[in-house]
Amino acid sequence: MAAGNSTAGDPIADSLDGVLKPSVAVFLEHHHKVAKYRNSDFPMERSRFREFRNDLVSEFIQALNLEDWVVRNPSSKDSPIATWFKDRVVARKEIHGVRVEIHAVTIHPSGLVVPAVVCLPAGDVKVPGVCTFSGHSGRGLNDMVVNLESYQQGIATRLAQAGIASIAVEKIDTGYLSRNGARGVDEKEIASLLLGHREVLRAHQIRACIAAVEILAAHPRVDETRIGATGVSLGGWLTIQTAMFNDRIKAVADFGRKTRTISTEMTPAKYRGQGDLCHIIPGILALCGRNIHPLALAPMPMLAGHGIKDTGSHAEHLENYRQLGEAQYQRLGARDNYTYLVHAGGDTMPAQETIAWFRKQFGMGEEK
Repeated sequence: MAAGNSTAGDPIADSLDGVLKPSVAVFLEHHHKVAKYRNSDFPMERSRFREFRNDLVSEFIQALNLEDWVVRNPSSKDSPIATWFKDRVVARKEIHGVRVEIHAVTIHPSGLVVPAVVCLPAGDVKVPGVCTFSGHSGRGLNDMVVNLESYQQGIATRLAQAGIASIAVEKIDTGYLSRNGARGVDEKEIASLLLGHREVLRAHQIRACIAAVEILAAHPRVDETRIGATGVSLGGWLTIQTAMFNDRIKAVADFGRKTRTISTEMTPAKYRGQGDLCHIIPGILALCGRNIHPLALAPMPMLAGHGIKDTGSHAEHLENYRQLGEAQYQRLGARDNYTYLVHAGGDTMPAQETIAWFRKQFGMGEEK
């Protein structure tokens, strides 16, 4: 027991004083020792980098049971995973002057029906498409489509207004899928229930995200060779991970928080556990911290960033994200494919900058 923690009059405590460490301390020390990949391993040469990428993607696929959901080298609009989801359009409307399709997507084998909204630019020509994934919110899908002033800035609608088709998919434990039916968060309840079935919440969310990519690519208005993905906060992490499993995604704008899972400076006294159950994915921490995950997409074009008012991200981003990304892309001969943006907001979607970046990636020029 740590010095000073003995309890007067407790004969067991007195006997153990100075003998034991708190279990939190033991397991934190173990965590810091076992990680296979660390910041100091990067940048990597091509052969070593391929090994790292294969390790990480394979571990994610196994942990999330996604073997049947991976899309590699698709050659047409036809989806190679079409048997694993069923899509139907339940309504067509106009929101903020944008034509939208409201979809109900059934995910197999769970039977979960996930709402998604396709937002279409004016006209009838084929256009690029961007998948938008929700961060933590009581109204994820609404934030991305209806509420242009939310922290997610109605990004799906704004993309369509700028000439890019989009699809927004609900966070499966919130919003229209919450018990309230419009606003709410059931993350703890669902995540803890699934753990009893050897399943994690992220697996079900990623399946919905992968299905959304396929739905957008199959849409007759969309050029399936020009597909991107974006999200803020949790949505940034969903963007990175979905791009690992679906080769249709050719460019990503990641505004997930630029903090580490557990910092190397973390002490037992300060540690408060993993706050968001949806971020717990078995086995991944044994490979690396989450700040290393985005590197697996290199040399794919990437816009990464955070808001300067997000003090946690601002304190950690340079050493743990930006410098690693710049160095790895440079080592792979693709430095121009990596852009890091520090925007004026907080943990928010910089819609204007994101849209401008995608238009550039898709060869659309500046918005008029």
